[in-house]
Amino acid sequence: MDFDYFNFKSSNKVAKGSLIFSQPLMQDLNFNRSIILICEHNSEGSFGYKLNDKIKPSSIQTDINPMIKNYLFSGGPVDTSYLNFIHNYQDIEDSEKISENVYLGGNLESILDHKLNYKFDVKFFSGYSGWSKNQLDTEIKENSWIVVNEYDYSVIYKEIDDSFWSKFLSNQGAKNKIFSNYPKDSSMN
Repeated sequence: MDFDYFNFKSSNKVAKGSLIFSQPLMQDLNFNRSIILICEHNSEGSFGYKLNDKIKPSSIQTDINPMIKNYLFSGGPVDTSYLNFIHNYQDIEDSEKISENVYLGGNLESILDHKLNYKFDVKFFSGYSGWSKNQLDTEIKENSWIVVNEYDYSVIYKEIDDSFWSKFLSNQGAKNKIFSNYPKDSSMN
């Protein structure tokens, strides 16, 4: 049997709403064990937000709204002064639908006001992850990312800890189960 364990080409095509998981041996510290929600993927490029890089509220030195402070994540290394958010409340003015129960941005004041009156999920992001034209497709072909298109949207809003990357991948098929067990530091293997 000829099975190349390091050839984990993703058979899924990336699209708006896809989750992408960094491959287990990725050396880029910005994306090590990252899970990214793709919010746009078209002929001009792609962008999304890291779902699993929570910023500790105690590390935030500026005076910001407590809701933002408690639900703030590093969305990626690009333009870290940029703040955006995703939510599952379809009635927020000016928000864009990404996928089922996932909306991007909209009127921030509506989010801050509605959070007090309605139960819905939200994550805020400082910065984003971006790719130029064809860059993400190329990185996927080079085995840098594992694309997942079928998932329960509620995982997006959960507190995602270090073990989530492994747990989620282990449920995505036999080969991904192998990758999910790779150590964070391959020199420890």
